[in-house]
Amino acid sequence: MKKQFLMIAIGLMTIGMILISSSLVTAQSASEFTVPLSDPAKRGKLKATLNYGSIVIKGTARKDVLVKYKAVSDDACEDCDDEDEEHNHSRNDNQNDDDNVKSREGLKKIGGGGIDLEVVEDNNFVRVASQSWNQKLDLEIEVPSGMDMEISTHNEGELTVSNIQGAVELTNYNGEITALGISGSVVATTYNGEIKVVFDKVADGAPMSFSTYNGDIDITFPAALKASFKMKTERGEILTGFGDMKLNSAGPVQKKDTKAGVYRVVVDDWKRGDVNGGGPEMTLKNYNGDIYVRKK
Repeated sequence: MKKQFLMIAIGLMTIGMILISSSLVTAQSASEFTVPLSDPAKRGKLKATLNYGSIVIKGTARKDVLVKYKAVSDDACEDCDDEDEEHNHSRNDNQNDDDNVKSREGLKKIGGGGIDLEVVEDNNFVRVASQSWNQKLDLEIEVPSGMDMEISTHNEGELTVSNIQGAVELTNYNGEITALGISGSVVATTYNGEIKVVFDKVADGAPMSFSTYNGDIDITFPAALKASFKMKTERGEILTGFGDMKLNSAGPVQKKDTKAGVYRVVVDDWKRGDVNGGGPEMTLKNYNGDIYVRKK
């Protein structure tokens, strides 16, 4: 078994030893590297995880994985030097009598924290991860189009995937999810943000789920899709381009628990409909926002 391992850990104490960026004094730094696959002829999988930042995945004809990363500093503004100078004067004016206060006058800020990024390849399974909650890191990853993937980010980031032929699982907490040119299946979950997915082809027999709390759900399927839809929105509308969608009304469901002796009535308010005779279940659910089911 062939294993590739690459770890990038740039801290404030190691800036002088690691030559990874020629622009240490700028607000943004960017770099890239390639990760070879153990067997480029076989199907692979990518798992990318960030706590803070955005991830862009692009399917290409390449036989390896290209990882581009960019650390985004809070100092990305034109007036930072002026703000620092005002901050220094304020500190000096208010704390002249405090011998423990270090003056910043005459000093130029060249950086803060560092990049925490780890990449591991093991038998065509590539894992890209950053555990930092403080340093915002944006990733752009180019992969062979025929890869499965599991991608997630948490804070102040968006997930964008394009031209992928495989099973795609996308998880975001605060941000949008966009997947374009997909041939396969998608499971997409976010809390704050729109979900937009455009399929070129849908994997046969694959159930899918699209869920958000705040934001629209906008999914485009091929006209030949065979699926059974289960859809629900609390504060929005449901619209479809499949004019022949056959709607099913479940109505109240009566249930009796014979062991506990409890009688229960459940009102199922999901909107259900079959397209082209029905098929695997497609679940679409949000709270604030509309649901669009488009026909390509």
